[in-house]
Amino acid sequence: MTEKKLQISQLLAKDFDKLLIYLSNLSLATRSRFAPHRFDLVAIEQFYLPENNNIGYIITDIETQAIIAYSIIKLGYVLKDKKRFEENGIQLYPQTDCTFAPSVADAWQSKGLGKMMFDFLKIELQKQSLRRIFLWGGVQATNETAINYYLKNSFEKIGSFEKNGIDNFDMIMHL
Repeated sequence: MTEKKLQISQLLAKDFDKLLIYLSNLSLATRSRFAPHRFDLVAIEQFYLPENNNIGYIITDIETQAIIAYSIIKLGYVLKDKKRFEENGIQLYPQTDCTFAPSVADAWQSKGLGKMMFDFLKIELQKQSLRRIFLWGGVQATNETAINYYLKNSFEKIGSFEKNGIDNFDMIMHL
């Protein structure tokens, strides 16, 4: 079997149609754990308006040109998360904080793409003088694979909360 050639790049407007295909192909389980925006073209276009401070990154399979992983960095913090962070004694710094929402296509999970993307993003974020990364909306307490991944990558739990009857953890990483 030949090794796949992959490319990490910033998401551009020309990639939105491919992103919609990527999102549409996620399993219900993966979709339930990734919800920064709705899975339709209008929502994606609005989400990436400059005033929203969201930057998307993708990993593309060069051979098929398909997106196989997608992550979002929000400069600053998500307003819905702010109150929880402050209740846990976290002072927020919009100029040096960012928020992270990763996803990997089901067929590509547990193959190192999350680490590849995150290693790339850490370098990019440090270049922008960002100092802390929060998880967007936390991580579901039942998602042990993700929790272990985040802990291995120097994230720490900073609190817990319930959303829609599901227990979650807020996590942070210092760059």
